[in-house]
Amino acid sequence: MAEKNKLLIKLVTIILVVLVLVAFRNPARGINKGIENIYSLIKGEAEPDTNIIIIHISAADIERIGPWPVKRSYYALLINSLTKHQVRSIGLEIFLSSRLVTQSIYEELLKNEILKSGKVVLGSKSGKLTEINGQFYTDSLSYPTPKLLDDKLATGHLNYHVNDELIIPTEIIYNEIKEQSFSQKLSGLNRTIAAVPVNYISSWKKFENYTLTEYFTLIQTDHGMFQKFRDKIVIIGISDEQIAYTFNTPFDEIMPGVALHAFAVDNLLNSRFYKVEFYFYSALFFSIVVLMLLFFHHKKETKKFIYYLVYVLAFIIITFFIYTSLNIKLALAFFVLPFLSVVLIDGIFSAISYRNMLKGMIDESEVLKSLLRKKEIELTGLQNELDLKTGEGAEHLIDKIKILKNEIDRLKENEEDKSVAPIQANEHSQEFFGMVYRSKEMAKAVELIKKAAPTNSTILIFGESGTGKELAANAIHSLSQRKNNNFITVNCRALSENLLETELFGHVKGSFTGASSDKIGKFESADKGTIFLDEIGEISENFQVKLLRVLQSGDIEKVGSSIAHKVDVRVIAATNIDLETAVEEKKFREDLYYRINVFKIELPPLRNRKEDIEALALHFLSKVSGELKISNAALNSLKEYEWKGNVRELESVINRAAIFAKSANRDLIQIADLPDNFIKSSSFSFEELVLASLRNKNFSHSSISETAKELGNVNRTLISENFRGIVLKTLVGTDFDIEETVRKISDNLDEEIKEKVRSKIQIYLNNIDGDLVNSTTKNFETIRQNFNSKYKNLPVKFHLYLDEVIKFKLKQ
Repeated sequence: MAEKNKLLIKLVTIILVVLVLVAFRNPARGINKGIENIYSLIKGEAEPDTNIIIIHISAADIERIGPWPVKRSYYALLINSLTKHQVRSIGLEIFLSSRLVTQSIYEELLKNEILKSGKVVLGSKSGKLTEINGQFYTDSLSYPTPKLLDDKLATGHLNYHVNDELIIPTEIIYNEIKEQSFSQKLSGLNRTIAAVPVNYISSWKKFENYTLTEYFTLIQTDHGMFQKFRDKIVIIGISDEQIAYTFNTPFDEIMPGVALHAFAVDNLLNSRFYKVEFYFYSALFFSIVVLMLLFFHHKKETKKFIYYLVYVLAFIIITFFIYTSLNIKLALAFFVLPFLSVVLIDGIFSAISYRNMLKGMIDESEVLKSLLRKKEIELTGLQNELDLKTGEGAEHLIDKIKILKNEIDRLKENEEDKSVAPIQANEHSQEFFGMVYRSKEMAKAVELIKKAAPTNSTILIFGESGTGKELAANAIHSLSQRKNNNFITVNCRALSENLLETELFGHVKGSFTGASSDKIGKFESADKGTIFLDEIGEISENFQVKLLRVLQSGDIEKVGSSIAHKVDVRVIAATNIDLETAVEEKKFREDLYYRINVFKIELPPLRNRKEDIEALALHFLSKVSGELKISNAALNSLKEYEWKGNVRELESVINRAAIFAKSANRDLIQIADLPDNFIKSSSFSFEELVLASLRNKNFSHSSISETAKELGNVNRTLISENFRGIVLKTLVGTDFDIEETVRKISDNLDEEIKEKVRSKIQIYLNNIDGDLVNSTTKNFETIRQNFNSKYKNLPVKFHLYLDEVIKFKLKQ
């Protein structure tokens, strides 16, 4: 799908989501509330205002003092008691309806106590609330009975309004009557805000609170109650869940209405109510931000989801601070839903892209399987025909059968390249100081190391480069009595005679130009320890004399000094040349040879212990990644290789193959991941079939379509993209020599055919050049992200080669 189409789909989706959030408030309200609850829980509870006390009538109170509604005499008694305790104000959150009056004498008693106190605010109720230009109007207003008996009594409405948030209007208007809120009256403040969006800062039980019976019990027994209630705002309400209207908050699953008004008073006193005036602007801002992110990242495929994670974290951190520290309500849903829709669509596009890539791999596999079946049927037919033939006809058939069997073997090897080799660590594999083996040859060498190590003898290790001579020397040192002292390694071949002498024996200041200070030699550094002289067969005859003297006497003389120093060093020498032959040819001193050859350990080359290849491959794979496996075909190729570089070469090959497999998003190393010189039998690959077919058709204009049809009506794009990958791979292999690339791909001397191939190559390169010219950056990673279309249909196995071509072009 074109990038423009993807962008359009995401753009339309964002607009639709925003329109839905605007038209239907419930989804936005639910998302906002969910996130805000999480933020509140993360921040934790704050301490509510200690000037507010709640006295609530619980279910247990009702059981003790009688059914609901309780007698007005209890309220009268409570108000009388609180007034004596010199409270600042008393709020009766319970609406005293005239319908519930049972005895007028108690109603009169309550009215008188309220008048006498002068500190009581009663709760009133209004009808339906309507908001017009920030002011709230109602179609009815109901006063409590005491207010009806005496208009002087103070009242405040108990109503709340739910739009996007639960809010308590600070004032409502009925006809020309203005009624302040219950909480505003209790606070004694005259806030000019239209409404209080309540901020539940903690569990309601964090307020100092008492049940009705607890209060009456305490005032009789606790003489300190007078001080506790002095100058406090006391709110009286009901907490019985069967009677009270309740709310759900971040800290309480069930909170009674009396606590709602307690929090409202707290918010007013401390100015910590929520600010909702930014809600609309934040909705607009978040919608624009998501659109900006969409346009900024719509071409970036790599690391896109990492960027998304960064944006989410930034959104959480910023909005968390704004909500919890500044008490500002934001339209969080206008970021969350559009952003999630974009991520979801990107996920769908990625899944489709992966499915298409997988389909391409399956198509390749099916073509090869189909070809294998055809070849096997053809072979059966030829063998049946052979039974009926004699003479020259039979010989011709035998030749055809041999060719066909070879092709079948190659196709089967391709099947083997998709199956995991069943290699695993078992009791036959051994590891000895980094040397991994299963073979008897290595087991013998290890036994010799174990025997020689405890002695103080000089040891000669013989083996080709890469067989592990340094590992063996280290094992000897680690098993010797010198293991706690230095193990010093010197590569004799890497140094000239003069440098080797000063490196091994050291020098004194002024002994030669540039010797500005004394230098300690390796022998001196290795005193009481072990020195490993690698490639000792490469040292000159003159230096052999000096080394022999050290081995005989243990004395060393620094360059430029005539004073001898005795050292106690065990020498382990190693070589990859036959020193006996070198002695016979007078290239190596015989006396030095016998001096270092006290104990000889020979390490066999890898080609002579091929049963170790599996164990070594598994060992190196585990070092690279515990998830990587190797195919049967690739393992067979490793076993058949000659390994002139021995174990070191095997490790290098495994490391390289792991890089190629990972770059192709595979956890299986296949033959294609190995260097070209490892693939002896050259199993059929899809790209080989494609190239062979295109060659047969002389790279004609219709050759792509004809090849797609010939290989089982596969997708034409699959053929063209494989050919593009072949071109890129060959270009890298020829070090970007276009003429050599043309020669290899065409495999033909015909100039007309070569010109067709050359034209194709030039088209691919011109396309890359054109995009690079239009690019505003020279940074490869940025360009790779912007070149998504170049990688999209190209099989993953060729992506590394496209990388190299782009890098080559950037350097030009």
